[in-house]
Amino acid sequence: MIAKVAFPIALQGIFDYSIPEQFSTKIFPGVPVKVDLKNRKLWGVVVGMTETSSIPSLKPILEVKSAQWTASGQSIISLYEWMADYYQTDLGRVFKPLIKKRFAQLAPRKVTVYRFTGRIPGDVTKKQMLAIEKIQSMPDEVTRDALIKNYSLSSHQITVLTNNGVLEKSEKQVLREAPELSQKRADESAVLTQEQNAAVDVIWSGRSKDNKPYLLYGITGSGKTLVYIDLVQKTLASGRGAIILVPEISLTPQTIRRFRDALGSGIAVIHSRMSEGERRDSVEEIVSGNKRIVIGVRSAILVPMHDVGIIIVDEEHDGSYKQTDPEPRYHARDVAVMRGRLQNAVVVLGSATPSLESYHNAINGKYNLVRLQKRFGDAALPAVTVIDMSREHREKNWTFLSRCLHGKIRETLDLQRQVILLLNRRGFSVSLICSECGHTYVCPNCSVNLVYHRTDISLRCHQCGYREQAPRACGKCGGEQIKYTGTGIQKVEEFLRAQFPDARIIRMDQDSTRGKGNHIAILEAFAAREADILLGTQMVAKGLDFPGVRLVGVLAADIGLHFPDFRASEKTFQLLAQVAGRAGRKDNLGEVVIQTYYPGEPSLLCAQNHDFEAFYHHEIGERGNLCYPPFSRLVRIIMQGESESLVKSYIKEVKDAITAVQGDDLSVLGPSPAMLSRVRNVYRHTILIKSKQPKRLQKVIHLLRTEYRKLPKTVRLIVDVDPVNML
Repeated sequence: MIAKVAFPIALQGIFDYSIPEQFSTKIFPGVPVKVDLKNRKLWGVVVGMTETSSIPSLKPILEVKSAQWTASGQSIISLYEWMADYYQTDLGRVFKPLIKKRFAQLAPRKVTVYRFTGRIPGDVTKKQMLAIEKIQSMPDEVTRDALIKNYSLSSHQITVLTNNGVLEKSEKQVLREAPELSQKRADESAVLTQEQNAAVDVIWSGRSKDNKPYLLYGITGSGKTLVYIDLVQKTLASGRGAIILVPEISLTPQTIRRFRDALGSGIAVIHSRMSEGERRDSVEEIVSGNKRIVIGVRSAILVPMHDVGIIIVDEEHDGSYKQTDPEPRYHARDVAVMRGRLQNAVVVLGSATPSLESYHNAINGKYNLVRLQKRFGDAALPAVTVIDMSREHREKNWTFLSRCLHGKIRETLDLQRQVILLLNRRGFSVSLICSECGHTYVCPNCSVNLVYHRTDISLRCHQCGYREQAPRACGKCGGEQIKYTGTGIQKVEEFLRAQFPDARIIRMDQDSTRGKGNHIAILEAFAAREADILLGTQMVAKGLDFPGVRLVGVLAADIGLHFPDFRASEKTFQLLAQVAGRAGRKDNLGEVVIQTYYPGEPSLLCAQNHDFEAFYHHEIGERGNLCYPPFSRLVRIIMQGESESLVKSYIKEVKDAITAVQGDDLSVLGPSPAMLSRVRNVYRHTILIKSKQPKRLQKVIHLLRTEYRKLPKTVRLIVDVDPVNML
């Protein structure tokens, strides 16, 4: 037999290799293998088997990693093949989450342990006898550090006792796990309500009838997680595994703790902040069957788990499920739906603010719709007040806080309850302007302003990471009247500390959570009531459950409303409705204050009334008029390169190529500069293609990828199927 191998690198094609006799029973689709490719020893993945090859002399497979892999990998290969075809990428690139450069080469972690043998030689000294008495009651296996720390043995004594046969030394494999799994368990349990039990019954009883996904549409605080846990319990009892996706790393600690409290320790975690060793051990535990529950962010949908019985996508509307760069540019929610079909697993998409596409599919019968309309326990949805900040300015209040929100923060702190404040903007000030000559500070590599960060007195680009020291004088005219304009989250933090000096404030954004485990520490501190105010960007809006929160405030609610993105209104509504749902989850005392300059916007008014369906009906009409999803499918073509003239020339060629095959069912917008027209000294121009026929789109983009496969090295063609980010 001959193995067909794909590689997780920027290499096109699938390559044939002969199978040596010693590996004949170990190789099947899904197994990692080491081979010689162009004089490089590389790990790839077997994607198929054949008896013949068009290549006369094949190189042999050199090494196989089959100990934890089973023949059920074929269903995973089918999923990867579908992804490569649908998202128009090379099959090898789809494997990156499964087997990276060093993945198969990483060895398990081993530690040296000691065991008391029970043997006591007759010629021991008095000091040695005292040492033996200390260790007689020790557990079966103890590390050297534990012998020194807990049993007061010296290194010399350990060596002597080992040489005398009192201690036996051996090596033990240790599992490297994500830090989230080390959290303390909570002493709490919950009984499902009648409404939650009904939702479980509908999903569980109908799981094998039509293979349709379930959209679990439940208001914030309705207890969707309890429904998930019950469904996973039933799935595990039936002998099958479970995958639970969350959109943000910040959600994994709470989600893991709740599942672990209910289901035990058989959980593996997958997310980007894990070390390579932790990820390697997690994947091995999954493929070996030792762990039957996977919780993670979008890449977790690709893990090679055998016999998946249920896939849960929590906060299914969230844009974080879409991979923007690099390839494969997949959407984890849509891959979950396909994986459920291929592995005959029930798929549950949960949200209080479903994506318009998912809700449209549900009310039109493509998905099954299950509703949770009541908050768990006795809690009600919080009252929401919308404040017009233009009026505040007219009445001489120029601060970041409206008088209403300022008063309610003071009132909440006096009641010894907690506050969550959302400002979806990093840094201290948005831009710097010289008041004397008008010079502004922009990134030398990107078409964006540099953002001032007070913590290290720097100007930073949030696109490419460029950093420079903040100037004391204008770099153009030498003037000293530098004006810091716009409000970032660091400026708000400084203001809050001045206004509420007794309040304990913690900030949660990309900067404060950069270090490993920082997001866990922040959330644990707030949950333990070690902070009164949690100030954060959008990561504090999603799925977090803190019983002590009475007040939620949204600063600059309209930040995302006016982007050139047809989903801008939808994203704004979802963000506001989600963060509003963090208030009053255990009682009826929750309040929400939304500050805006556009109080009449439908997305804000619907969020104020907790009315998703009113927003859906308003927005779906707009989408229908413009033939945007869910009434069509989109493909975004991006041409980028270091020479703007070359980029313009090639994007025009692409437009001409599309026009040559364009029919009535294809609409082409552009070419035009991207909103972020230059990033990392690379110019970007785009075309947007719309069609009601996905197969028609697939043919067009397949033609483009074939036609423009050999571009100059300085120019790159990007194909983004079902784009979410329009910047």
